[in-house]
Formats: sequence, structure tokens, C-alpha cells
Amino acid sequence: MLTRLARQNGLRTFLIVKVPARCLLCLPLLLLAAGCTEDTSPPTEIKTATNASIIIEPNICVGPIRAGMTVDQVNRVLGAPAHTLPNALDYPKLGLAIMPGADNIVQVVMCGDVMGIRGPYVQHFTWRTKEGIGMNSTREDLIKTYGDPTVQDKFRGGLESLAYQLLGITFTLEGGKVHHMIVRLGQPVAPSDSVKVNVVSPPDEKK
Repeated sequence: MLTRLARQNGLRTFLIVKVPARCLLCLPLLLLAAGCTEDTSPPTEIKTATNASIIIEPNICVGPIRAGMTVDQVNRVLGAPAHTLPNALDYPKLGLAIMPGADNIVQVVMCGDVMGIRGPYVQHFTWRTKEGIGMNSTREDLIKTYGDPTVQDKFRGGLESLAYQLLGITFTLEGGKVHHMIVRLGQPVAPSDSVKVNVVSPPDEKK
């Protein structure tokens, strides 16, 4: 599903997502520059919660974001997103983005940073699965915890995708470490309706 974001003029600009409805969305995540002064901090109870108290359960919840929640309900729980787009709510301070469906019900939560292991969202996203899997978990951790993935793909630059379709979660790794997770909320999907990861390398920057 999720791809690398192209860099243009120093900003993240494109997120190409292949969703089970068999449509291709070009989702512009226009993240504001670091000097943004808008206060989009999450509520105090989320900021102060321990990692152990914020659990990811695919198909059920990503912390306080639960299956069946509407966009308005998510806003009440997490606070206002930094950016609201037709296909996503962006919460950079939490290191995640939320994708609702056409019915305004949350379908997918994208956790971590598509740009790679050094991306800022990797540092900001601290929630973990009930098995303890999260940012910087290793490939060996995933296999030991969940077994062999349903689908796995390798890409240039040491990137790899491990999809556990019935479980409802896909991991993207760089150098053998998790830097991004795609978590479904709702009923498990059949392998034929899976979310696929297409990695698009950023264009060479002009020197």
C-alpha cells in the first residue's frame, strides 16, 4: 500500500497508496515546514500515557483509535490533525496518519515514517503491538512473533515489506528494522484483497 514519499523542494509531497478497493490514490501529504506554529498537540492523556498502556491490535485498535470510529470521533480523541486531506488525517507529533473510507469510517492507520528508519515519524511513533512489536523491531522479531508473512517483497535500498494479511498488518523495513506499519481496522481481508506496498524511490536531488 504505502510508498516512499518523493522529495521536492525539501518537502514530502506524494504518497501513492494501493488499497483493496482496487483503486490507486495519489495522496499529497503536504506536511508543513518545521517553523509551523499551529498547535496540533495530542491531548494530555495521550502524551503522558506509557507505551505499555497504548496497544496496537490489528483489526481492533491502534491505541485509542478503534475499529468503526468516524473521523469526528478520532478528532475528539486525538485532537485536531495537523493536516486534513480528502483521504487522510495527519498527526506528525504522534508519528501516524489515518485513512478513512468513503463512509468516513477509519480503515487504515499508517504508523511510522515512509521515508525510512531515520524519518522523524519513527521517533514520534512509540506505540507497540501487544506482543511488543513497533518501530525498530527487527525482521527476526517479526518472524519469531508472527511466523512467515503472507506476502513479502524486497526493494532497492535495503527496503522490504512483510504483509500479514489475515492478521491485518504490514511492516516495512529498512536494513532489517521496522520503520513503518500499516494497520487495518475492521474485519480481516482475504489475501486477494490485500494491501500492497509499492516503494517509489525519491528523485535525485540537485546539488
